[in-house]
Amino acid sequence: MTEPARQLDTDPGLTRVGPVVSTYQSKLFASLFQLREINQRLTVLEIGTALPETVDFFSQFTCRLHFVDLFHEPFVTGQADLSETELRHAFEEQFRFSGDTRFDLCLFWDFLSYLDDPALRAFNSALRPWLHGGSRGYGFGVHHLAIRLANVQYGVHDRETLNLRERFTPQMRCQPHSHIEMREMFSSFDFERGLLLPDGKLEMLLKSRI
Repeated sequence: MTEPARQLDTDPGLTRVGPVVSTYQSKLFASLFQLREINQRLTVLEIGTALPETVDFFSQFTCRLHFVDLFHEPFVTGQADLSETELRHAFEEQFRFSGDTRFDLCLFWDFLSYLDDPALRAFNSALRPWLHGGSRGYGFGVHHLAIRLANVQYGVHDRETLNLRERFTPQMRCQPHSHIEMREMFSSFDFERGLLLPDGKLEMLLKSRI
C-alpha cells in the first residue's frame, strides 16, 4: 500500500493542483523499475506534492511514499540569505523520517536546478543518511545556463509517461549546475544515464555513491 509520510499542508494556496497541461514520454523513467519485482517493497521520496496519478501509479507496488514539498518552503525561497549550515539544518528538519528509513527511489524532478551551490551541498548532506548503496534518483537538469524551466509539477501516469501540471506557487530563480559541479556538490549520487531533450533540459538517472 502507499502511505504519505507526513500530513500535507492544507492551505489551498499552496497545495492547489492544476490541470494536466502536457505529457512527457520518458525513455529513462521505466529503467528505475526494470530490476524490481512487482511485489518488492519500495521506499520512495518525492520532492513535491502528492499528485493523484503518482499515488495511483505506485499503488501497484508494496510501497511507502514520502512526499516532501520543498518548493514553497521559506528557507528554500530565501536560500541566498542563509549559510550552508543553516540550510543543512533546515533540510534536516524536513527529513525527520523513522530511523530505519532508506530510500530506494528519489524523485527530484527539477528541484536541484533551483538550489544555489550552498543549498545544493546542504541538501546533499541532509539526504545522505537516508540513502543506501542501491538508491537511485530521477530528475531534470539543464544543459546550459540560458535554459528556462517551466513552472510545472510532475506526476507519474505510467512507466513511460509523466504528466505536467501548472504550478500555482511563484517560480524560484533557476540555479543551473554543470555535470562537473553536480558531481562535486551532489556527491551522494553519480550520473547513470542522461538524455538531452529538444528544449535543452537534461533528463537524468542517478545512482547512489554511498
